[in-house]
Amino acid sequence: MEDIVELILAVRTGDDGAFRCLCDQYKNLLESMSRKYSAMCHGESSTYDDFLQEAKMAFYNSVIRCDVSHGARFGAFAKACVRNRLVSCVRRQNSKKRCKGKGGDAVNGEWSPQDTVVRQELGEKLISAAEKSLSGYERRVLSLYLDGKRIREIASILCKDEKSVNNAIYRIRLKLKKTVIS
Repeated sequence: MEDIVELILAVRTGDDGAFRCLCDQYKNLLESMSRKYSAMCHGESSTYDDFLQEAKMAFYNSVIRCDVSHGARFGAFAKACVRNRLVSCVRRQNSKKRCKGKGGDAVNGEWSPQDTVVRQELGEKLISAAEKSLSGYERRVLSLYLDGKRIREIASILCKDEKSVNNAIYRIRLKLKKTVIS
């Protein structure tokens, strides 16, 4: 364990050799996870090599972010980080596949005029529903959320707990989902 901690600390100081050494130690994990998740995207443009590259980037991020001062188990942390990144890649690929299957990815990734009109009407319907059914707090949360703010940032801006913001987002989704379905 101390050897790994020393390598992690060396990587953080910019030692590329230390990172290669860590990659060698976790090579089997990175390769097996890349194989597993790339197989979930069969027939897609993503290949095993793409997933291996993503796995290595996630592994590097785990090296940088791991808190070794509290005796955290690096292997488990790194595995979770790599798994989360690869799952996101699979979801992104599946999302692209669904969009193509619905005709939304028309020419050169552009939406057709009909798709644009439908999306605009749906957006207007959601905005109208939000104005009618959401509380003032929920509207503020939604606005910040749509601006790309993270839950922690929204909580800080609104001086609320993260749990309160999470609950508001959950309620917003439920209310807007009811609007879309009806």
